[in-house]
Amino acid sequence: MKLTSFLIASAASLVASSVSHAADAIVAAEPEPLEYVRVCDAFGTGYFYIPGTETCLKIGGYIRLQLDGRSNYDIDTSAGAVELDDDAGYRTNTRAQLRFEAKSDTEFGALGSRVTLRANNNSDSSDFALNETYIELGGFRIGYFYNYFDTGLPGETVLSDEGPLSGSATDIFGDYIGGDTLNNSIRYTFESGAFTAYGQADFFNSQAGWKTDADGSADEIGLSGLVGGKFDAFSIDLFGAYEFDHEDGVVASTLSAEIGPGKLGVFGVYSSGPTRYWDYSEWTIGAEYAFAVSEKFKLTPGVQYWDNIIPTSDDYTGGSAWRVGVTADYQVTPNLLAKATFNYNNVDIDTAGYGDGDRFDGFLRLQRDF
Repeated sequence: MKLTSFLIASAASLVASSVSHAADAIVAAEPEPLEYVRVCDAFGTGYFYIPGTETCLKIGGYIRLQLDGRSNYDIDTSAGAVELDDDAGYRTNTRAQLRFEAKSDTEFGALGSRVTLRANNNSDSSDFALNETYIELGGFRIGYFYNYFDTGLPGETVLSDEGPLSGSATDIFGDYIGGDTLNNSIRYTFESGAFTAYGQADFFNSQAGWKTDADGSADEIGLSGLVGGKFDAFSIDLFGAYEFDHEDGVVASTLSAEIGPGKLGVFGVYSSGPTRYWDYSEWTIGAEYAFAVSEKFKLTPGVQYWDNIIPTSDDYTGGSAWRVGVTADYQVTPNLLAKATFNYNNVDIDTAGYGDGDRFDGFLRLQRDF
C-alpha cells in the first residue's frame, strides 16, 4: 500500500507540473497597438500623414529615357568663315528623379519643404545631384530653386525640363552659354485671388561656373521680381531682374490664352547687357500654339527669333538667329508619356567672322511619372 500510494502521488505531481507548463506555453504577449497610414487631403492629392505625426508627406518623381540628335551647322567656309562647332551625332540619356514634399499647419501658416534628388547617366558621363530643395513658411521660400527663366517661360529648354505651358521644346534658351537658373535664393510671394507677385534675392556664387571678375569684385547677388494675373482662360506676367556684378538688368513677359482648340503662348525678353539671368541676346520674341489632335495626342508648333546674340563683357555686338519646330506629345497610358521634337535653326553671326549657318536637332523621349 505504501508503494502504491507513492506511485499515485508521483503521477499526480507529474500531471500537475505538465499542466502548469502547458498553461505557461499558451500565454501570449499583449499586442502592440497599430497605427495605419492615413490619407492627408489638406494640401492636395497624394499626401499621407507620417505615422505618429501631423506632418503630411508626398513622394513622387519620374524615370526618363531620351535620345538627342543634331547635325553640324552647315556653313560656307570658302570665304574664310569658321565652323560654329563639330558636334553632330546623337546622345542617349537615362534620368531618374525622386521628390519628397512635406507640409504641416503652424501658427504662422503652412510649413512646407521639398527635397529633389536627380541622377543622369548618358553617353558621356553620369551624375547624381541635389536639385530643387527648399523650405517654405507662409509666403517665404528659402533654399535652392529655379528662377523665372526656368519656370516662367513657355517650352522646354536645355537647362530646364519643367516648362509651365505646353511643354514644347522649340525655344532654345540654354543652347548658347548662359544664365544661372538654379541658385540659393530667398523669395517672398503674395497671392490674392487671380493676382500673384513675388520678390527674390539670388546668390549666384552657389554656381561653380561663375567666378569673381578680374578686378576682384564679387557682387554675385541679383534681385528679381514678378507680377502676374490669371483671368479665366487668359494669363499674363511681367518679370524684371538686376544683377549687381555685371550692373545690367533684364525684363521678360509671358502671355497665354485659350484660343480655339488649343493654347497660345507668346513671350518676349529684353536685356540691357549680359547677366547671370540672361546672356543669350539683347532681345528675343517667340510664340507657340499647343492643340489637342485627340484625347491622347497633342501637337505644338513654335517659332523664336533672337537679335544681337554675341555677348561681350557688358553688351551685345550683333548677329541674329531664328528657330522653328514642332513638338508632339502622346499619352501612351496614364503616367506614361512619349514626346518627340524636331527643329530647324538658322544663325547669322558673320559680324564675328563665323558666317551664316543652319542645322537640325531634336529628341525622342519616354517618361514614366509616379
